[in-house]
Amino acid sequence: MESKVLEKIGLTHNESKVYLSLLKIGTSKTGEILKSSGLNSGKIYEILESLKNKGLVSESKINNVKFFSASPTFKILEYLEKKKEDIEKDEDIIKKELPNLEKIRGSSTKESNAKTYVGFNGFKTAVYEAFNSLKEGDEILGMGVTGKKEKKFNEFWLNFGEERVRRKIKAKNLFSDKSDYLKEYKKFKLTENRVLEGITPVTIDIFGDDKVLILNYNEPYSCILIHDKNTANSFKSFFDELWKSAKK
Repeated sequence: MESKVLEKIGLTHNESKVYLSLLKIGTSKTGEILKSSGLNSGKIYEILESLKNKGLVSESKINNVKFFSASPTFKILEYLEKKKEDIEKDEDIIKKELPNLEKIRGSSTKESNAKTYVGFNGFKTAVYEAFNSLKEGDEILGMGVTGKKEKKFNEFWLNFGEERVRRKIKAKNLFSDKSDYLKEYKKFKLTENRVLEGITPVTIDIFGDDKVLILNYNEPYSCILIHDKNTANSFKSFFDELWKSAKK
């Protein structure tokens, strides 16, 4: 077994060398371990103690002299299983703390008024950053909504619409063209749709009270997420005026 294999499962380089040396030479004193592993004496006891804690080395005394032995190799699997259990526990702890961590992140994003996202994955990140800030009963206003974009974007928004309805978020959409895409949107609950052809060259979505998403569906895909209440209010006023003159 090479040292690198043991390092992949979480042992340090020196721990790997000591464990492999003990496998080769058997029960030994520290001097013999150092000679076999090529390490200096500085941290040998610290390394052995760490391997003992991992269950990979055992210690015995003969005439008050310490000897060390490599545990049977199946102990490596037990160590991995214990490591897996620890990771699962840590995962549970992190999951419980995610809301608090997101609050900390949210407080920092408010300091930055706008962020630009590029590419399809960047687009999805921006949408969900805005969406996850909403609560039940909030509203999304969309204008310049169009079916004239790549299929993957239309499919994303239709799937998003289903999730939005499940989370009981309302929506009003101003479509800039009539299409099958609009027909699909008319099936959603908590959704109002009107048509005002050619209103904007890009799509603009207002999420709640303080987030505006400006979307460019032409390559290179990009979007700008603005965190600012005044900007959101300005776009809301613009949306309201357009909504009055749009067709149902």
